[in-house]
Amino acid sequence: MEIMSAKEVSKYLRINEKMIYRLVQESRLPAVRIGGKISFAKELIDDWILENTQREKLVFIAGSDDPLLKKIIDLFNASQKGTTIFYAPVGSLRGLELLRDHTASASCVHIYDMEKKGYTLSYLRKYLESENYAVINLFFREQGLYLQKGNPAGITSLGDLASRGASFINRRKGTGTRLLFDFLLMEAGIEPSKINGYDREAESHLGAGTAVVRGTADVSVGIRFIAAMLNLDFVPLFKERFDLVVPYDRYTSAQTKAFLDFLNEPLFLHSMKDHEGYDMSQTGSVLNKDAR
Repeated sequence: MEIMSAKEVSKYLRINEKMIYRLVQESRLPAVRIGGKISFAKELIDDWILENTQREKLVFIAGSDDPLLKKIIDLFNASQKGTTIFYAPVGSLRGLELLRDHTASASCVHIYDMEKKGYTLSYLRKYLESENYAVINLFFREQGLYLQKGNPAGITSLGDLASRGASFINRRKGTGTRLLFDFLLMEAGIEPSKINGYDREAESHLGAGTAVVRGTADVSVGIRFIAAMLNLDFVPLFKERFDLVVPYDRYTSAQTKAFLDFLNEPLFLHSMKDHEGYDMSQTGSVLNKDAR
């Protein structure tokens, strides 16, 4: 069995030696210690290359629920032969957990910095314990209150929601929408206990909107697009940034490049026409200057 040094593996894989050690530290590259030094069996490295060649054709994006992103991914998968993207709308925080644990290839998030009161990249250090990620803007979208058509409850603000006792259904804990709603309540000086139904939870934007359509709630919170789709009234509260977070070692991959290039294709741009409440003016822009 041929034994290779880290330097030799670096040349063999055409990635820098620092990255080799990082992959070993994260248990992502097979290695052994011989005489106190990290060494590699070429046979195992070749197996690793084959395994990752197959795996790299699959991209797993986990994170926030968004109907436009789902449509983008469906269009991308239909137009591409070499790459397939899987999407799990599990919430922003859970998506970051899966990314941190190397289960997900990328994460889609909308996390507002409540301390600095703006969109920063502080969540990289807070939830991923690292800044070795590229952050790309996918779009901005409007968040607000879903109301029954004609607004029979007469709600025009969060203050009305608290004072009029209208029944409410919230989003699940750990979602970016729930984090944003809690921040807006705090900014307005409203205690969650004043909201009738604060602890009731919907799994998705569509689920929240459907609850209002069916009358099981007078009000919910979510994105404008769902309100338009379900013919609900909508009270805008906030315009939020929606990001794609990708590890640096995947950011330069052919799969990631293909997906980002797709965002500028006519097929994608045409699909935007039917999605009210989205702003694509910064789509594809890299938000951290040191992204490689």
